[in-house]
Amino acid sequence: MPAEHPELSAVADSIALNGPGAGVRDLAEHALEFYNLRYSDYPPKVLASEVARCRSLLMAHDSRDIRRVLGWLSALLGNLAHHTGDTAGALIHLGTAARLGEQAGDIHLSGWALGAQSMVTMGQDRAIEALELADQAAAYADTPLRRAQITAWCRLRPFAALGDRDRLAQAVTSARRHMDTAIEESGRFGFDRAEFELHLAEAVLGSDPAGAARHAENSAALKRVGSPGWAAATAVLARSHAASRDGESATGLGWHLLEAVPTERIRETTRIRLRFLVSDLEGYPEAAALREAVEARG
Repeated sequence: MPAEHPELSAVADSIALNGPGAGVRDLAEHALEFYNLRYSDYPPKVLASEVARCRSLLMAHDSRDIRRVLGWLSALLGNLAHHTGDTAGALIHLGTAARLGEQAGDIHLSGWALGAQSMVTMGQDRAIEALELADQAAAYADTPLRRAQITAWCRLRPFAALGDRDRLAQAVTSARRHMDTAIEESGRFGFDRAEFELHLAEAVLGSDPAGAARHAENSAALKRVGSPGWAAATAVLARSHAASRDGESATGLGWHLLEAVPTERIRETTRIRLRFLVSDLEGYPEAAALREAVEARG
C-alpha cells in the first residue's frame, strides 16, 4: 500500500487485528461505510486491493449480517472492476453481490448490484440484455431515489442506443419525476443530482448536443474540479461541443481534464469517453496532440 494512503490500509488492518471475536460485525459495518463514503478519494486499483483484502478477512464469518457486508464489498469490487476496465471481473463480483443480497434479504443490495450489472452490460453494447437487467433491478427499487437511479443508470442509454426516442422520453420524464421528489444520498451506494444530470447528458448526446451540454455543465458544476464525477461530466461536455462542431472548445476541455486529473485516477469509464472524444474530433488539426496525449494515458 502506498505510504500516502495509510488511513486506507489501516481499515483492513484493524479487521485483521480484531480477529474472529466479538465486535467484528460492527467493525465490518464501519469498514463498509468508510469504503462507501471515501470511494472517490483513492485510485481505483488501490482501493480495490484494500476492499478485496478486507473481504477476504471477513469470509470466515457466516452470520447473516456479515454476509450482507460481504455482498456490499463484492458490489464495490464489481464497481471498481468496471472503473478499471475489467468487464468480466465486474460481472462476476456484481453477480455475487446480487446473490448475497438475496440471501441476506437486502433488497437495496440486490437492486443496486443488478442495476450496476445492467450498466456494465450496456458498456458492451448489449442494450436488450441491459434492459432485461433493468427490469429485474427495478423490482427492488423501493424509494423515489432508487427508482430515479435505476431508470437513469439502466434505461436511458439503452433506449438511446436502440433509437427508441418515445421510450427514452418516457424514461427521462419518469426519472426526473422521481429525482425531483427524492432525498439524495452520498457515497458510492447513493445517488445524487450530479450523477443524474450526467446520465441525462449521455442519453441525449446523439440527438440533442445543446441539451447534453446543459446537463453536463450542471453535473460538472456540482462536483469538485478534478474529482471522478467532474472528469466524467467534463468529458461528456467536451463531446457535446464536438457534436456541435465546436472543435476548439471540445479540445480545450479535453486538455483541461487531462491536466486536472492524475493519470492513475482517471477511471476507465472516463478514458472511454476521452477515446470517443478524439474520435469525434477526427479531422480537426488542433485535436492531433490531444489524441496523442489520450493514447499515452492508456
